[in-house]
Amino acid sequence: MNKFTLRAGLFLAASLPLVVSAAPELTALSSSPDDASEIIVFGTGFGTPSFGLILRDSADSNKLIYDLGSETSLPQSEIWTAKGSSWAEPLTLYSGSDLRRGQDQNVYRGIRKAFMGWPKPMNDRSNKTLFISWWFMPLSDPDAAGGSNKFLRVWDHPDGEHTRMSWDQTHVVYWRKDIDSSGFLQWGSWQGKIKSWNKMDAWFDSVSNKMIIYVNGNKVIDVSDFKKSSVSQGLNIDVVGFDPSVGDNYSDMIFGVDDIYISESRARIEISNSETWQEGMVSEISTPTSWTNEKISFRLDPKFISSDQPIFIYVYNSNGEVNTKGLAVSSKAPSKIEYIEVK
Repeated sequence: MNKFTLRAGLFLAASLPLVVSAAPELTALSSSPDDASEIIVFGTGFGTPSFGLILRDSADSNKLIYDLGSETSLPQSEIWTAKGSSWAEPLTLYSGSDLRRGQDQNVYRGIRKAFMGWPKPMNDRSNKTLFISWWFMPLSDPDAAGGSNKFLRVWDHPDGEHTRMSWDQTHVVYWRKDIDSSGFLQWGSWQGKIKSWNKMDAWFDSVSNKMIIYVNGNKVIDVSDFKKSSVSQGLNIDVVGFDPSVGDNYSDMIFGVDDIYISESRARIEISNSETWQEGMVSEISTPTSWTNEKISFRLDPKFISSDQPIFIYVYNSNGEVNTKGLAVSSKAPSKIEYIEVK
């Protein structure tokens, strides 16, 4: 039987990201002279993150970008190594109205016990950091029958004998199986909503020993002793979906997964209808096409937030710091945005 050490007790309070003078400030925006659909944001404090790769699987389309270079579209067969298992079904493409998410034509659908894992572009990488964001919609309570029902599992080596992390509806368990004498545990309810789309964000940094998980912008897990085994394989996604410890207890469980975004940096652009950054606000990630400390380019493609309201831009740097006031861009603006400076 595995032994686990309780860490920090029940995580009750959520807190805002640290906002100091180094946090991003957005001062102006324009559209690219070469591509009217590409927005350029100007400001300070963006940093110069090392993204490594960005892999995005929206179920409608798939994108792979290395070091913010050229974008590649991948066929579905080239994204995930694991599609379910001998005891679980794969996630399948689905277009039914019960799991519709904004303007997306397709989402992934799972029944009972279903997941994907081991994205092929992550093979043979040696990354010590990992960021993953995805949307999850359960049509029934993922804790209705108890058990340990995983949303996410992160390993490094595929044999599972080294770095291991499992996050479920009530807690997170993490350890280096080849080094630690026992595992560590932190309690924290997932706090998501049933029959609604929930935005899940998870950041793993074995250099600073941080692991932070947000659900709908609310911090539910905050660990300061996350460490990686010394094996050469980088942190990777073993499971994303719904993996209950006793699948028969959730035979009626139907859920959706959509817009999986994976990177080696948590620096990112998010868009929202909220004018100011606040915990729990609805937002979605936009993929950058270029990034410097003072200028970022990206394409605006809102699928879930309202396009009938002003859209506000937020920039997170590598430290997780974010501008507190969003920079507005109206979706009803002319096709080419002239240079707009914020006074």
